[in-house]
Amino acid sequence: MRNKLVCLLGIAACALPLSARAGRPVTETADFSGSAVPQGWTVSDGGYLSPEYSNTVSRIALSYGASGAGPAGVAQVFAIDHASSAETQIASVNAATTGAAFDFPAASDYRRFRVATDGLALASFSATWLDARLDAPSNVVATALTTDSLEVSWDAVSGAASYRVSVWTNVVVGASAGNIVWEDPLPGATNGASPTRMSDTKFNACFAHAGWTRSDKAGYPTGEDGTVRMGTTGDFGWLQTPPIDVASDSGVLLRFRAKIGSSNANPQMLVERISDNSTNVIGEVTLASELKEHVLVVSDWKSGDSFRFNSFASGDRRTVLGAVALLSGYSAGVASPVVIREVSVSDATSCVIDGLPEAVPVFVGVSAVDSDGVPSERSAGVEVDLANPPPRATLNACPLGGLDGDHVYVQVFDPLAAITATTGDKDFFNGITLPYWQLWQDLDPATKLSFYAGGNQTGAKFVALSTNMNESARAFGARGKQDTTMTWGLAFTNDTDSAVALTNVSYSAQQWGFANTTNQLLSFKCLVTNRLDWIVAFDEGWQPCAETESGVFGAGTYAMPEATAVDYVPSAGIRIQPGEVLYLKWTLHPPAKGSSALMAIDDVKVGFQVNPPGLTIQFR
Repeated sequence: MRNKLVCLLGIAACALPLSARAGRPVTETADFSGSAVPQGWTVSDGGYLSPEYSNTVSRIALSYGASGAGPAGVAQVFAIDHASSAETQIASVNAATTGAAFDFPAASDYRRFRVATDGLALASFSATWLDARLDAPSNVVATALTTDSLEVSWDAVSGAASYRVSVWTNVVVGASAGNIVWEDPLPGATNGASPTRMSDTKFNACFAHAGWTRSDKAGYPTGEDGTVRMGTTGDFGWLQTPPIDVASDSGVLLRFRAKIGSSNANPQMLVERISDNSTNVIGEVTLASELKEHVLVVSDWKSGDSFRFNSFASGDRRTVLGAVALLSGYSAGVASPVVIREVSVSDATSCVIDGLPEAVPVFVGVSAVDSDGVPSERSAGVEVDLANPPPRATLNACPLGGLDGDHVYVQVFDPLAAITATTGDKDFFNGITLPYWQLWQDLDPATKLSFYAGGNQTGAKFVALSTNMNESARAFGARGKQDTTMTWGLAFTNDTDSAVALTNVSYSAQQWGFANTTNQLLSFKCLVTNRLDWIVAFDEGWQPCAETESGVFGAGTYAMPEATAVDYVPSAGIRIQPGEVLYLKWTLHPPAKGSSALMAIDDVKVGFQVNPPGLTIQFR
C-alpha cells in the first residue's frame, strides 16, 4: 500500500533552503470569484493574504485572472518573513500581466505572501513552488493487540531522523438526521416463499403495490425480519425503488439496511440514482455479515428520481436488503479528528501504543520527521476497531512444556472442514489460522486457503483437501506451478529447563494432483536454531529428513489420493536445548512447465523425549 500525497493548503515545515533537498512542484489555487474564499486565505480591503506554509519558499510562480480598472490598475506581491512578519515587495503586476516567476529575497524564512491590489480586482490566483518535505510514510499497518492497545508498523522514509505516530478519534460535529419523506420497511418480502428466483406474479404480490421494479435476472426469495434477498441468476441483479416525489432541497440522505448472505464471496453492492433516464453511481457499499445501516448523500436530488440497488452476489448467497428511507433537510456533519495519543519513535519503524480508550474505533497515522524536526504530511488514517481486533499473522512456536504427558504433538487438519468449494478462498493468517503453522509461496507469506478435491488443476495455491466437500476430514497441502516453491511447516520452542530430543515425526504423505511430464518431490526437513523467525528466513542449516516422490499419471487414469506413510526417526540424536527452537517444514518443488502437482500431508505426529535436569554419574 503506497501513500498518495495530496497537497491542499497546509504544507509541512522545512527550515532548509530548497536547494538542500529534492522537492516537488506544488500548486496552490485560490478562486476569489464571487464569495468563494479558500480555507486559510484572508481577503479584505483589496489584500489577499495566503495561509502560512510550513516549508521555506524561495521562488514562486504566479498566474491570475484580473478585471476592473484599466492599465493603471496594479497588484503588488509581498513576501512575509516568518519570524519578524516584515514584508518585502517582490513584484508589481498589472492587468496586462497574466503570469510571471519571482525570486524571494535570500537569507530569510518566507512562509506567507500577500497580494495587495490597487485599482485591480483579482478573480483567481495560482502560486507554484517546490515542496521540500519528506515523503509521508507508506505501508502503514495498524493491528489491534488488545481492547486498549495496538501495534503500528510502516516503511522507512529516506532522510527521516524519527517518526511521529498519532492516534485519533473522529467526532462528527454539526450532523443532523433530517426528516423522513419516504420509507419502505419492505413488509411484503415475507409474502415470497420461493427459494429460487421469484416469479413475476409473486414479485408483483410483494413489491408492485409499492412501485418497485427489478431486473429479469434478479431473484428475491423469502426475506427475514422485513428484509428481501436480492442476487443474480445471470450477470447482475437489481431492485429499484419507485419514483420518489420530494420537494427540491439542498440534498437528501438515502438510508438502508443491508448485509451479505451466507458465505457470500462478493460483498460489494452498487447504489445508483436514476434521474431523467440517466444512471449515476452514488456509492459502492461493502457489506458485512451483520445487518447494518448505511447512509449515502445525494446533494442534487430531483423530484421523481429513483434509487437502484445493484447486487453482484449469486445463488443462495444473495445480498440481504432491509428497510429503505429517504430523508431531507439533513446536515451531513464534519468529521473533526481529536488526537488522543501521539508518540515519537527513533531508530525503528514500528511501535506499540497502549492506554487507549477501550473497545472503540480509532485512526492511526504516521509522519516522518527530518533532522530539523520538520514533520512530513501525516499518512492517511488507518482505522482499527478495538472492539473487534482484526486477526493478524503472528510469529509463534508450540511450547514443548505444554505437550501432554507422552510429549507428543498431534495435528490433523479436520478443523479446515469449513472450507469448501462453495466458500471460495478463505483468509489465512500465519501462526493463527492453524496455530504455530506458517505457509509461504516463495518468499511471500500465503494469505489465502482454498478447497480442492484433487485432479489436474493449475496455479499455485495452498489447499484443504477432501474427496467430498461434505466430509469432515481434510488433508492439507499445496498445489504448485513452475518456478514457484510452496513451503509450509511449524516451530517448537523448548521452554523447559531440560534438553529435549526429537524422537520421531510421522505423517501421511499424499498425492492429490498429478504432473503430466515428470515426477514431483515433497521434501521434509528440520532445523534447530537459537532464534525464532519465519521459516523462509533460514537459507542454510536444514537437515533432510524424508522425501516423497509423486507418480506420473496419464489423463483419466488417476485416482486420488495416493498416500504414503512416513515415519522419520533420526539416526543421530536431534537435541533442542533450553531456549532453542526446532523447525519442521515441507516443501513442494516446482513442477515442470505446463503441468500441475498437488501434494499434501495429514495425521502429523511429532514425538519428543524430555531429559530431566541433573548430573549423570557413571560407576566403574
